Amino acid sequence: MNAKDITRYNLDLILPVFLILLAELLIFLGKPNAAMPIHALNLILLILSSIYINNRIYPALMLMPLFRLLNVAMPVFFDLTLYSYSMVYAPMFIPIYFIMKDGFVGRAEAGLTFKGFWFYLPLAISVGFALGWGEYNVIHPQLLTPGANIKDVLILIVTMIFFVGIVEEFIFRSSLQTVLEERLGSITGLLLASVIFGFMHSGYQMPLELLYVSFAGVIFGLLFWLTKSLPVISLAHGVTNISLFLVVPLDSAILIYLIVVPALIFVFYAYVFKRISGVGGSGKVQN
Repeated sequence: MNAKDITRYNLDLILPVFLILLAELLIFLGKPNAAMPIHALNLILLILSSIYINNRIYPALMLMPLFRLLNVAMPVFFDLTLYSYSMVYAPMFIPIYFIMKDGFVGRAEAGLTFKGFWFYLPLAISVGFALGWGEYNVIHPQLLTPGANIKDVLILIVTMIFFVGIVEEFIFRSSLQTVLEERLGSITGLLLASVIFGFMHSGYQMPLELLYVSFAGVIFGLLFWLTKSLPVISLAHGVTNISLFLVVPLDSAILIYLIVVPALIFVFYAYVFKRISGVGGSGKVQN
């Protein structure tokens, strides 16, 4: 069977995705020692395949076992979990850089643009706070900062948006969703990327969490369809975690305002933009 037949029958996609899901299922079942060799094997197979076959499915899929192995192998330097996030996520910018440098995903496909950022900013904030509230009701995490002082809050905001948000959204939306949609079609690609995103949260060992994060992945994916902007969806993802680990544990009563007010601002923006477009002809969302 040649490379064209492998691509035709999606064998280049089925095996690595199966291995990712299998490894994450083992983590879900409390067997990480069995899961890590599978992720490592998958990563090696993807690297070898990418050497001999020019297929951008492989680099996109590589990021997930690589991220999981890095996550597990990273030494613990801090007692506080928040401070460890940057140590895990920062190295992922290296493979992301090479994926962009080698052209496996184009800048436009990845959403590396601030076009429309200010227009969609309120929507991203509203969606993020709403998703964070929903996830809190699933896993009920504790406050991730030692306190609510300005320093701790700023560290959490920077970490969740500029490390967690950017890295995870590039992996699952800019890269994975893009190549899966190209191969499988828009809806199937979006759904499969979202399911994998959900499975990559297997460490919580909660079925409802996997389902909820898969649902959140669909929302992020739809937002990526709408905006084609990595900054927008990274912000939405970061705000989700800020809501989950800071706002809801501190004061859930304020959340209704943080969801509704930005949503109303976005509706106002959209109404004004529609009116301007209707009067002035074909308009485009500007920065």
